[in-house]
Amino acid sequence: MFTPKMFATPSRFLRLAAAGTALALVALALPAQAADHALTPAARCDQQAGSVYDKTRNMAFEPVETSDIVVGVALSACREAYRHERSPRITFQLARALHRAGEVGKAMVLLEEAAHAGHALAMVNYGVLLSERGHETDAISLYRSAAEAGNVLALYNLGVAYRDGTGVAADGEEARRWFERAAEAGDEIAAFNIGAMLDEGVQLGENNAEAARYYRIAIAGGSIDAMINLALMLEHGEGIARDIPAAIDLYRKAAERGDEQGKARFNALTAPLPAETAEAGTSAVN
Repeated sequence: MFTPKMFATPSRFLRLAAAGTALALVALALPAQAADHALTPAARCDQQAGSVYDKTRNMAFEPVETSDIVVGVALSACREAYRHERSPRITFQLARALHRAGEVGKAMVLLEEAAHAGHALAMVNYGVLLSERGHETDAISLYRSAAEAGNVLALYNLGVAYRDGTGVAADGEEARRWFERAAEAGDEIAAFNIGAMLDEGVQLGENNAEAARYYRIAIAGGSIDAMINLALMLEHGEGIARDIPAAIDLYRKAAERGDEQGKARFNALTAPLPAETAEAGTSAVN
């Protein structure tokens, strides 16, 4: 029996519209001002717009979340770097800064350039933009190329495509195969999606024990949605042993991360019993 729960968003354009913990923007080894003066144009661009999902990024710098890109600084640095060298990495990072600035058309031109030069993350982001414009088949081709290069987002997006039937025929088993590869590469949302598919029992055969296992993998990676879904299973004994204390603990953890459903269920399960109910319970025990 499937209790309605939440699913991950249909697609992730994480590299140009990511959310997450803010990361430092300065070089690892040098004070910020000294580093800025010593850096080459390419290094300044790397410092301001490198992505955690880009295997080719300059590892001397911490990656920068999209929300943390300082648009003016990043655009200035990456435009100068692009004038000096049009490497796929610099081209992608300039596209990333442009997209953050809302200049999507210019970003697409550069993403296409970087993708054609073999930059895996550019392939993923260009594919997502193409898909948004109705070119799903072209997007799938780009995802496949990026997946061959080992890009975890391409693996995830192929899973989404087969789950939702976007650009390909919907196929639960094929979706699971791509999500499995993404999960093995450390993607907690992919693990969550497998759990949700097994929990729901529509595209894959219902298997609550396996769903719970994947939810636990996703929780280990920080997935709040997996906390809620597993807590619901534990609260109601849905295909696994009922465990109210464990459910409460998961709701508490989700609530501490700002989840409203987690807060509501935690409060409901930990609220003091009304006096009459408590007395009735005492009488029954006696």
